[in-house]
Amino acid sequence: MICAPCKAGRHDDCRLADCVFQDPQKADEQAYASGDFKSVNFKEAQERLEEDCAVELTIKQKADLKSFRDRRNKIEHFGAVDSLLAVQASITQMVNFLLDFVEEAFEEDGLEDEEALLSEIRAKLGSCDAIVSDRWALIQAEVNKKYSTVTCPSCRQEAMSADGGTVKCLFCNYSTSSKAAADEYLANVFGYTSSYEMEKDGGEWPLRICPDCGSETYVSEVPGIFDTHDGYCFTCGQEYQAGELEECYDCGELYGPGEEKGHHICTDCFQAKVNRDD
Repeated sequence: MICAPCKAGRHDDCRLADCVFQDPQKADEQAYASGDFKSVNFKEAQERLEEDCAVELTIKQKADLKSFRDRRNKIEHFGAVDSLLAVQASITQMVNFLLDFVEEAFEEDGLEDEEALLSEIRAKLGSCDAIVSDRWALIQAEVNKKYSTVTCPSCRQEAMSADGGTVKCLFCNYSTSSKAAADEYLANVFGYTSSYEMEKDGGEWPLRICPDCGSETYVSEVPGIFDTHDGYCFTCGQEYQAGELEECYDCGELYGPGEEKGHHICTDCFQAKVNRDD
């Protein structure tokens, strides 16, 4: 294979060894060919692809890769039982990503020996795509009846809806509590690990109290059209588009339609100030 960033044809020339050997100093062609070496872990491999091979991965792609890896580990090491539909949809999504990745990250003349295998994979992938399409044909009408839907953290299809604390995906039938669904959404869809890590780096944890039902299950970073950050509550199913809600300067909570906007203070805090003045 030929490395796209540096156009080199040898593993040591294009530093491919840096990406797969845990210790680059022990990189060896024979060990690489036989598979007899200690490889990097998932996080290291991703970092080396980005830093050494100039591969650019989007936030969504990183989250998809992490989600797929976590699913594999649960099945491999803990014998976890997963929904067949969720596994099929997840595999289809990741194989599509990998096919695009191979096409973009490697020079065309470096894939001649693998072209037959890639063609075979593409042909079989069509069967998986058909499964996903058939499933959507069955559930589309029911999904359309829902007030709102969001991407399922299990199968990654936009078919999960929340209603009074019960969260269920119509595509893969995955169901969990509203709090667990919100946490899994942040972890699997965005790849966020913890509020501590995000706030340490100066970010704000996107899990808030819902202005409608009062539950701390409102995710304020749901992808919207035109790359906006919309919001969705995994308890009551209420969704808001970017800019519909304001943050109260006093209590720090979100408030929106039905309350006076532009004063930067929610109704409860405003009323509390009025009562104090009385």
